[in-house]
Parts: sequence; C-alpha cells; structure tokens
Amino acid sequence: MEKFQNKALVLAWDALNWTDQAILEFTSLESLPEPLDCKPGCHYCCYNLPMVTAPEALLIGYHVEQNFTDQAKKEISGSVEMILGRIKDLSPYDVAMIRHELPCIFLEDGMCRVYPVRPAVCRTCSSTKTEHCKMIFESRDHRARLRCYQKIREIFHTVHSRLIDRCREMGCQADALPLAAAIRDYFRQLNAIDAWLQGEIIFRISM
Repeated sequence: MEKFQNKALVLAWDALNWTDQAILEFTSLESLPEPLDCKPGCHYCCYNLPMVTAPEALLIGYHVEQNFTDQAKKEISGSVEMILGRIKDLSPYDVAMIRHELPCIFLEDGMCRVYPVRPAVCRTCSSTKTEHCKMIFESRDHRARLRCYQKIREIFHTVHSRLIDRCREMGCQADALPLAAAIRDYFRQLNAIDAWLQGEIIFRISM
C-alpha cells in the first residue's frame, strides 16, 4: 500500500480505501441475490465523463506525474484535448447521448491506466450482468439503467459528499469536477497540490 504524507493525497487515499472496504463488506453478505459481474477488461462503463472531487483529481494527477513516462503524459494530454474538443458547446444531454464516443482519458486496450488511484465514481460503478452492460453500450441506449445495487450507489454518494464537505471545511476548492478537465488543469498549474491546500482555485468548472 502506498504511503502519502501530503494532506490532500492522504484525504483522497483514505476516502478511496473506505470506499473499497464498504463495497467489500456489502458484497460479502451471504444474502446478496447476485454477485457483481465486473472483471478486468470489461470497460463498458469507462465510456463516460466521470465527475471527481478535487482531492481525487490531485491524487490521480500526482500518480500520473510520478509514474507515467513523458510519452504517456503526451498521450493523456492528447486524449484530454480530443475529449474536450468533442464535447465543446454540447449540452449535458447531448454529451450523455454520445458517451460511446468518449472513452475515459485513462482507458487503454480495455484497461485503466490509473487503476490503483481510480476515483470513487469508478470504484462504485458496478453491475451484476456484464452482458447487459454490453447490450446497452452496443445499442447506444444510454438512457437504459445498469443492473446494479442501490447500496453501492449510496456508498458513492456518501464518500463523494464527505470529500466535498471536507474540502469546504479546509477552505479549499470543493467543486465536483469533470476528470478530463481536472487533469488538464492539474498540469497547467505549478505545484497544484500545494496551491490547492493554500485555498487557490486550481480547477476550472467549465470544460
């Protein structure tokens, strides 16, 4: 398990560990009707524009900064620009209707490039039927609902709201952020983590 000293990174890391533990406790219940069917390489939910909190964005940005090669960083930057350019001036509804065209900036060959630090929204995006997810994706019927447990959705809302509240208590930017735009802004800011902790506005809300 990675050890962090920076307050912002510890905040995000602890929240994500809590998320994993809460999911594990729920899914280990003997009375659960169906097990989760998610598995490595199943990436239908990765065609989305996930919303993250500032601490999660900072943790992911730090992970990329510390672990990705310069070439990999350029690839991520290219994916960010492609996504943001594609959705420019579109309404939230229109964006939702073309989500099959919007792979996550960290999706590569069906796998997540930042899996150890993926945000709570990704950890709690779960399904009891992979084939159903595939059908929704291939049919492009993005108004259809996934087969998932309400309790796991509640876990996401709990950790997300707690992180937002903690950011406000700290006097730091507390907006919910589109991941692609947040990563763009992380690398545009010198010492983004320290600046955020000092109360500066690091992330632009609009894409």
